[in-house]
Order: sequence, then structure tokens, then C-alpha cells
Amino acid sequence: MTPFLTLQDVLDAGDQAGAYLASIKKTDLAALSKDEWTAFLLILVNEANKAAGDRIVSAWTIPVGAEG
Repeated sequence: MTPFLTLQDVLDAGDQAGAYLASIKKTDLAALSKDEWTAFLLILVNEANKAAGDRIVSAWTIPVGAEG
């Protein structure tokens, strides 16, 4: 189990944040409004943390029917 962020977590989160930028048709981070910048950062941080959290939960979850 890896309870901390991995490089893959961050790269995957970057893909999600990049999809947000594509959806608003902006790629220049300096051109983002304060709200757009905040949304970009929230997606990046939350998606990376979610991946680490999901990994921790799955490591401690006992499948139905399994003995634990």
C-alpha cells in the first residue's frame, strides 16, 4: 500500500486539470481569472488526494464473502 501521493496520482490529476482548461478553452495559466485558477488548483489537488485516499480504502476493505 502506498498511502502518499505517487507520481502517477499527480499525472492523472494533471490530466483532469488539463481537461478543465480545455473545457474553458484556455491553456495559458497566466490568462486565467482568479476563479478559473482556483478551480484548476482544486481539481489538481482534489483528484491527486482522491487517488491516494481510494488506494488506502481499497487496501483496508475486505471483499464481501472474504474472511478477515
